Amino acid sequence: MEERHYVIGTAGHIDHGKTALVKALCGCDTDRLKEEKERGMSIALGFASLLLPSGKKISIIDTPGHEKFIRSMVSGAMGMDLVLLVVSAKEGVMPQTKEHLAILRLLQIKKVILVLTMVDLVDSALLMKREEEVRELYKALFRHESEPKIFPLSSYTGEGISALKTYLSEEAEKIEGKSSKGFFRMPVDRVFSVAGAGTIVTGTALSGKIGGAAGIYCIYPEEREVKVRNIQVHGEDVPSAYAGERIALNLQGIEKAACKKGDIIAEKGSLQPSFLLDCRIECISPFFEIKHNQHLELLIGTAHIPCKVIFLEGERIKKGESSFVQLQLQEKTASVFQERFILRNDAEGETLGGGLVLDPCPRGRHRRGRFPLRFLEALENEGEETLLVSFLKKRKRNFSSFTELKKCFSGFLKIQEIVEAEKIRHLASSNVENNTNSVFFTEENENTFLFTIELNGELFAILSDEEMLMRKEVEDYLRDFHKKNPYKLGEKPMVLYSKLFSSYNKNTYKALLKVWEEKGSFRFGEGFIALSDYKPVKDALYTKIANALVNDMQKGKYSFMKLSDHFWLSEEKKRLSDVVASLENKGTLVKLDGEYYTLRKLFDSLKNFSLEKMEKEGEITIDALREEFGISRKNAKLFFKATDRMGITKDRGFESARSVP
Repeated sequence: MEERHYVIGTAGHIDHGKTALVKALCGCDTDRLKEEKERGMSIALGFASLLLPSGKKISIIDTPGHEKFIRSMVSGAMGMDLVLLVVSAKEGVMPQTKEHLAILRLLQIKKVILVLTMVDLVDSALLMKREEEVRELYKALFRHESEPKIFPLSSYTGEGISALKTYLSEEAEKIEGKSSKGFFRMPVDRVFSVAGAGTIVTGTALSGKIGGAAGIYCIYPEEREVKVRNIQVHGEDVPSAYAGERIALNLQGIEKAACKKGDIIAEKGSLQPSFLLDCRIECISPFFEIKHNQHLELLIGTAHIPCKVIFLEGERIKKGESSFVQLQLQEKTASVFQERFILRNDAEGETLGGGLVLDPCPRGRHRRGRFPLRFLEALENEGEETLLVSFLKKRKRNFSSFTELKKCFSGFLKIQEIVEAEKIRHLASSNVENNTNSVFFTEENENTFLFTIELNGELFAILSDEEMLMRKEVEDYLRDFHKKNPYKLGEKPMVLYSKLFSSYNKNTYKALLKVWEEKGSFRFGEGFIALSDYKPVKDALYTKIANALVNDMQKGKYSFMKLSDHFWLSEEKKRLSDVVASLENKGTLVKLDGEYYTLRKLFDSLKNFSLEKMEKEGEITIDALREEFGISRKNAKLFFKATDRMGITKDRGFESARSVP
């Protein structure tokens, strides 16, 4: 089972004891800047690691509480899975308490624990009042959530710290965390340099894993390729790191100035930078509306970017309302489907709302009334698979390469996972066929709506539904063909190509037939394709023709029979070629040249003698065949034509002799 990692963090008003709480839990002071020490307040994100009673080590992000540092708070919160909302028992709920909690809801942080600090400075009556205050605030914002867990404690005396640690240890087993599937993606929240090492970037990995021999990475949105020299987690060197972990990367060959907070480290080709984002946004401000054409600040990942809000429906939204919009950015970003973000009015110092990205790389700027909202509705309600299905349907059964799919749908994590899982499934099935065990995969890697073929080392896909329809068309065609041609083994593949698949490249068609053959969808033979359960009819007419052929050839022996030498009735003539093909497929007959055929046992006697002669003397001659079998010169030449074609003998330019090929 996949091990999941997660990050916890703090949120809350300034001077309510967030940093003191982290120090009480971890023994580490996260205020590292000189200015923070002098002013007694957090300015930047602080980081620490916590060893839980269970033995699990997790990362903690301490966020600043001052209203001027909301950007930093949001940057830290983006990677959190569990948040300790800290409220002073002395002061109670304050402006940033409300704002931080609203931001956590917009970011859909799944677990929020309410912590009342400084309980050693208040009496029991005030403590009960504060508990009720924070409970009501939480329930007002998280209406559908269960009753919040509240921990009264004192970072100064240590009261309640042990209980909180125990609870966090228990919750570690329940939190879903982040999946290491998909491509690696880490927003950068800190950049610095170390003498002798070079540039270091830190952040919380949101998906995938990094490490190992494979992997080429880029700094987005600039798409500058970088090499990772070293990886650290909790201050220790590790060979690889995973989603949900706080990671430090030592980048090779890049200056500190070339990377900044807000950039993203991700696998090369996995993201597509864009100035546009199609989204659904929600307004949370009780004082301000969000309006069409309004200029706001977008906080996404660890970046903050000026943007203009273009409404795709309506003109404005107020608290509790939502709408589809396109955000037009002043700077590029590299986002992903369903990524959460915050919108702020920087001039007013107010968080107005937030939302989620539906299309991280729209094709262009939209205009109201001219953009199909049903597309965004499908993405929102049915998931990004809808986008992939729609794309493949528009291709009208033309196969799309996996390279094309990864490029078109960069930023769609699920689609990227589907493509990667299908690659694994394809490789695993290939290895199973080759009796190797280099790849292990389970049914969770199976993909139910893609059908893939391999062509020139590249995988191509169409929808499974489309492949089923194509297969049914072939089945219907062959069923009709077998009915009209009861003695034939099947249809010629190239005739089938001209009838049903002429729009395909021939190599694509052959790759499709190969998959069908491997899956047993149809029966394939030399030069024919048939329904898998079809057997040629062998009625009285078939038996009559077959017996006549065998009897004539037995009588003629090495005087080979020409099919037209026999007198055939008109009905027999119509079915003759089908019966011959059937007997040839069974191995009863062997074709020599043109209309000349012989029985397999007669051909094998000539062949075995020829092989022995060539092994001893290096050649087989007509005279040798005549001496042994009494065969005529003409019939010996017919035999040689067949063995040349089969690669048994080689024509040296002398009609009377053949040698080893």
